[in-house]
Amino acid sequence: MEFEPSNCPYCGEKLGEKHVEGEDRLYCSDCDRVIWRNAEPVAAVIVRKGEEILLVKRGIEPGKGEWSLPAGFLELEENPSEAAVRELEEETGLDAAPDQLEFVDALNIERFPGQRLVATVYTVDFEDISGKVSAGDDAEEARFWKAETLRQKDEETLRKHFMPAIEKKSKNF
Repeated sequence: MEFEPSNCPYCGEKLGEKHVEGEDRLYCSDCDRVIWRNAEPVAAVIVRKGEEILLVKRGIEPGKGEWSLPAGFLELEENPSEAAVRELEEETGLDAAPDQLEFVDALNIERFPGQRLVATVYTVDFEDISGKVSAGDDAEEARFWKAETLRQKDEETLRKHFMPAIEKKSKNF
């Protein structure tokens, strides 16, 4: 699945190409503007409970039925920690404050061919947040997993996008 527009998002005219900053880029000659293809921002949370982390089973595509960190796209005027807290609550029923989150990593990941995401990943200890774990929003299930179980999961059941951040934060995993 390729995410390359064929028409200008500003005027609707067919796009061409123009060599800009050393690259061939999408270009609208009617608007006289380059159509930049930038990575989209997302935020994710690693909730730790002892040597386990919280994962959600996705209830929608892409990745329906796969396990992943609670994560999602930033809203227009949201900063990454606010988005992470909102997604955590929507997908797991747990409440945290942005200032409770600890930054772990920023990852540039490929969602689909032609679409990149920049994921800001945070961590928080389960003991520092409130609420009861329950699947919500676009999650079918939410539960804690031991690290050994995560390492044994195959590509079809565990989304690997966030594994570098999980491994970075979880040296004892």
